[in-house]
Parts: sequence; structure tokens; C-alpha cells
Amino acid sequence: MKKAIIFLLLVLPFMAQSNDMFFSRLEKLNNKDQKKCLEVAKRYIKIFPENASAYYFSSIIYNDRADKSRSTSGKYRNLKRAISHAITFEQKDDGTIASNVNWSDYTAELTERAYIIADKLEEENEERYSTALLANLDKLDKTIEIRLDDITLVETKTESDVVKLSPISAEVNSNTKMEYFGLPRGNEMITSASLTGERDVLKLINEARVNKGMSELEWDEDLANAARYHAYDLATQDYFDHASFDRSGEKLVQVGGTFDRIKKFYSKSFVNSENIAAGNKSPQATYQQWFNSPGHHDNMFNAASKKVGLGVVYDEDSTFGYYWVFCTAM
Repeated sequence: MKKAIIFLLLVLPFMAQSNDMFFSRLEKLNNKDQKKCLEVAKRYIKIFPENASAYYFSSIIYNDRADKSRSTSGKYRNLKRAISHAITFEQKDDGTIASNVNWSDYTAELTERAYIIADKLEEENEERYSTALLANLDKLDKTIEIRLDDITLVETKTESDVVKLSPISAEVNSNTKMEYFGLPRGNEMITSASLTGERDVLKLINEARVNKGMSELEWDEDLANAARYHAYDLATQDYFDHASFDRSGEKLVQVGGTFDRIKKFYSKSFVNSENIAAGNKSPQATYQQWFNSPGHHDNMFNAASKKVGLGVVYDEDSTFGYYWVFCTAM
């Protein structure tokens, strides 16, 4: 009995510490050494099974491994684990972590990858594994279907509206008209349609963040390059989505997820959100589009976000003319 009391005295104070401590430690480990982070997360799950942080980081690490695996079987095994941990995370989290890491975008990424791998498994005559993967995916929070609706135009423009648009005066540097295929390598340098316009959007965001008692977002050029690349891809491949697609005639083929693409440019910390908009020339109008949309508003005013990059591209031959992208990291 005495030993049991001593054990409780030692363990209960540790259990009483906030989830912030668990999350903070795992986040640092994840940025430094994912293998070590996963080992620690497994120990946390064993000792503190109700702590959501361990399931969250286990999920993103297995998801990264799925991305890096060369074989379809390796992608399948790791993604299935990522989804399983994501399901448990949703059961354990009270909403605190999910709201800070933009959980809806992450589950959208898991969904995108799952369907790609499931199709590949079927091509390799592994239907049972494809079925098992999608069955596991179905256990994720069904609100993901609603969240995916955020991947739409914030304000739709008609083609006649776009024809009237002209480049932002003096600052437009035309890109050589070319198209990119597949995921980027991370060294692509897309010329901004307006460097001042990008900074003007950030100024509006930071002014509002300060008024809310929040810290300002810090500009990161790598995130900006990621944003400009996606804006350019949206314009030249003629689509509007957070995932990356290649166009072949009238058909769009998905080549990667949101965070797969951004991480090609930026790997210094955890990427946690992306906003896209199209059709507006002015920074103020673009900011207002995002401000008035609940999901996009939350991304701009996420207290966990520290770094930001914005990109704007203009293509007179595209459907909407102007394309804007905003992405953040913790």
C-alpha cells in the first residue's frame, strides 16, 4: 500500500500538468528529431492515454512517413497508422489543439492521400488493402466533409468581371508563361504580381491581430515562395483548390496535398494553414474576403501561428486573373 501511495504522489502531479507542456515538448522534438518524437509520444500514450498531444504528433509523423515511403505498401502501412492516431486524437482532444493546428486542413490532407493510395492499391490488385484503408478513413470525424467545402472560391467572379482586370500598375513583373507539373522541388522562384500588395495584406492582418491582443505574424520568404508557386499553379493549370493538380486537357489529376507542397519550400517549423482567393485585384478586397469567411478568418487569427508568407499572381489568360495565397507556420 505504501508503494502505491508513493507512486500516486509521484505520478499525479505530473498528470496534472497542462496539455501545453506535452504539446510543447513534442513539437520541439518533432522539429528536431521525428524518430525521437515518436518514441516519446508512444511512451506518453502508454502512461497518459487520455493526452491528445501524443496522438496528434504520432499521426503527423506517420503521415510524413507515408509521404516519404517509396513503396505503395509502405505508404499504406504508415498512412493507416496516421489515420488511426487521428481518429483517437479526435476522441481525446477537447478542441483546444485542433483549433490551434488547423485540424480541418490536416484531415483534408489525410483524406486526399488516402484516396490516392487506395487507387494505387487497386491498380496493384490489392483491393482488400484499399478497402481497409478507406474503411479506416470513414471513422474520422464526418465534419471533414463540411470542412472540405472551405476549399472553394470565397467570392466568385464571372468571366466578364475578370476580363476588365488589368495588372497592378508599375509593379507587375510578368512570368515567362510556362506550366509546372507534379509537386515542386522547392527552388522554384515565381515573380510576384505585387510585392507591395502582399505586404499590404499582411499589414491589415497584423493590425487586426494587435487589436485583438495577439502577436504579429512574421514574414518568411520561403513561405512566400510557396504561396506564389501555388498562386501561379492555380492560374496556369486553371483550377482552384488547396491540393495540387496537373491539367491534361479537360482532366485534372491530383499530384499532392497542401502540406506536401508547402513543405517543399519550408521545413523550419510546422506548417498549419493556407488560404486561397481569386478574382480581386486589391489587397484590401482580398483581405476582406478572407475576413468575412469563418474558416479563412480563423487561419489569419490563429494564435499558434508565428510565420507567414503571401503570394499574388496575375495571368490575363486565366479564369480569374488574380490569385492570392496565404500560408502560415508555427
